[in-house]
Amino acid sequence: MKKRKLFTAALALVMSFMLVLAGCGNSASSSSSGGAKAVQSLSASDKDLRISVLNVGQADATLIQYKGKNMLIDTGEVDSRADLVKQLKERKVKDIDIIVITHPHGDHLGGMAELFKDFKIKQIYDNGQSANTAMYRNYLKNIKAKNIAYKTLKKGDTFTLGDDVTFTVLSPGTPFTKENTQSVSESGLTNDNSIVCKMTYGQFSMMFTGDAQKEVEEKILKDYKPADLKADVLKVGHHGSKTSSSDAFVKAIAPKAATISCAAGNQYKFPHEPTLKTLQKYNVEVYRTDRNGVITITTDGSSYSIEKEH
Repeated sequence: MKKRKLFTAALALVMSFMLVLAGCGNSASSSSSGGAKAVQSLSASDKDLRISVLNVGQADATLIQYKGKNMLIDTGEVDSRADLVKQLKERKVKDIDIIVITHPHGDHLGGMAELFKDFKIKQIYDNGQSANTAMYRNYLKNIKAKNIAYKTLKKGDTFTLGDDVTFTVLSPGTPFTKENTQSVSESGLTNDNSIVCKMTYGQFSMMFTGDAQKEVEEKILKDYKPADLKADVLKVGHHGSKTSSSDAFVKAIAPKAATISCAAGNQYKFPHEPTLKTLQKYNVEVYRTDRNGVITITTDGSSYSIEKEH
């Protein structure tokens, strides 16, 4: 009987110690209100969604992988296409299920020529905006020649990666033109017509903004309820330019983390100081490809972790 009592007491002591350890482990995590929980690391699982903000210089390319499916939002620039392909192959990409081109500027469309050669592409989405460039004409030519499914996206559209990852398009609705916007340059209009979409997987969400500028952000704020805009992570618009990421927009999204895709020492001096100050004001943790290399976000839908290449 004494032995049994001693064993029971010892077992209770061990269980109490394990509960203390578990409590310590939980205290290392920070919780984002109304969304997924940010944790220091997440054990790899087949159910995980992985987002890699690729390091493609002064350009944009984000790889999203889920249950063997691969998706790209933008494809970098011509000068970074070798780096793009290398980073995709390092992540075991063979086929690309979906490519989204947010707008037809060369730093978003530039990698397509190489992708057409090296990968089987199943579906392409863009905003339907044309560009008077050889790059854009070759892009359309390849879509037709390779019989790739093609669709333009507009506000209110949704699509999925697998069964569980949903993308909701917030902009553009009516195309922005010189008649209905403050943008006076063709480049500014092209940026403003960028596809803006919110990705949702379980409790986790991320906002992708292309190069959309503040006037677009204002329209989105008017068109949607605050609850529809909140996201755990923000892909900062226009490489961190001061023309995007207004105070009201960042406040509404309420991200815990933000990613900026830009090149070290770039001629535009991206990211601009006003953008960084706005993010700092709202306690947003900033990750930058010029300093951190590839930025990898892993989530199981209830918690997420962010890893830097360096």
